[in-house]
Amino acid sequence: MNVLTRWVAFAGLVMAAAVPAAAQRVPLPQISGPVAVTAASGEAYRGSNEQPVAGPGLPMPDLERVGYVQEEYIVSGTVDGKPYRTSLLVRKPKDMKRFSGLVGVETIHAAGAIPFWGVGREVWAAGGHGWVAVASQRSALETQLKKFNPTRYASMFLPEAPAGANGMASSPQDHISQAIMTQVGALLKSNPASGPFGGARVRYLLMGGASQTGGTTLRYIEQSHGVARLPSGKAIYDGYLPMEAFSTTRIAGGDAAVIHAVGEGDFRLFRIDDPEVRFSIREDSDAPNDRFREYEFAGASHVPTRGRTANNKPGEYPSQFPNPPFYKMALLHLIEWVTKGTLPPHGPRLEQTAAGEMIRDEHGNVKGGIRSPWVDVPTAHIIASPPIAAGEPHARAQQGIQENFPQAKLVQLYGTRENYLQKFNNSTDRLVSGRWITTADGVKLKAEEASKPPF
Repeated sequence: MNVLTRWVAFAGLVMAAAVPAAAQRVPLPQISGPVAVTAASGEAYRGSNEQPVAGPGLPMPDLERVGYVQEEYIVSGTVDGKPYRTSLLVRKPKDMKRFSGLVGVETIHAAGAIPFWGVGREVWAAGGHGWVAVASQRSALETQLKKFNPTRYASMFLPEAPAGANGMASSPQDHISQAIMTQVGALLKSNPASGPFGGARVRYLLMGGASQTGGTTLRYIEQSHGVARLPSGKAIYDGYLPMEAFSTTRIAGGDAAVIHAVGEGDFRLFRIDDPEVRFSIREDSDAPNDRFREYEFAGASHVPTRGRTANNKPGEYPSQFPNPPFYKMALLHLIEWVTKGTLPPHGPRLEQTAAGEMIRDEHGNVKGGIRSPWVDVPTAHIIASPPIAAGEPHARAQQGIQENFPQAKLVQLYGTRENYLQKFNNSTDRLVSGRWITTADGVKLKAEEASKPPF
């Protein structure tokens, strides 16, 4: 496998879409549980991190504080006659009277991440929504869950596709994962009394992911959504949030709403090995059978580094761009669009040349896209995807850096600290009024900036 194929496979660039077959009856898997957590069994897998909210080895989230509980179930069934038995991790309101009827569903990332939970952990709890992680990817089950707890997951297995199949790209192995996601979705919407939501009506299902699982979400939209139907003919999944991944074919969810969210750094990241590749950047639409938004965040890197003060490479300073509030708001927009019909805002596209190079301002920051103080009231040149020298790992290009302006330039641009902070606050207020971040996040970001002024 060449370098481009390896990178595309990991990060989720969708190179082609299969033509979906005619809709057919979806078999419901069997479900059992919840599986007890004992001294012998150990605890359930909780994700290696929550990208795009970075944090490898995260502790168990404090669900009790927000009135939530975690349970793990076992789902079993067949795909093309081949049996499977795998994990269904569920987080839901402790008091099911709070349950909204909406559930976010994601496949566990090949590297162990649970980004849909990470982006929306505040959103799920505040809204009384459910969340489910499915170990539908063989790469995740074998290299992540079983490594995390060999005893608890010893009896679980997924069909193995033909030798040589790439488990992280469009392949027979990926099609097995899609089939399991379809079956799990149909199970959840059948509202089984013995299921994770105790017979409560699941009205809406959303699928999402970031990076590698952003790619699986895109492939699911293209290859499985059209045939993933309930007996009534209605869609199993009502909305999709593919993040930090691209398709080379036009993204269209049919009767499901789609918000495609990417950062500036993602554009370069996925072109490192093949600068000629072109992504499908399509128009927004409010048509009933083509609801779509494209959100492109100027200054955002693939993996956030805000809060860090040192970089792996000496002399470099990590980017302080705040990724999470923007992706969180994209999820909020998708929920409101699916459940209430509230139209999300339209976002401008990043400005690029015909060759796919970003067009930059006098400070080196990108033009266009969804704006923020980090590019409109700059104190640094943001490099959302740093260059890679020969022999350096691709991971370097995932983490943004910034070249801080010298004191003299800051004084030239803003005069005083007070004037800078006023401009920063005004720009943040525009983010809030434009519905790009929440009011609470706006308050938080302004307070953080006031406590750490650039001069």
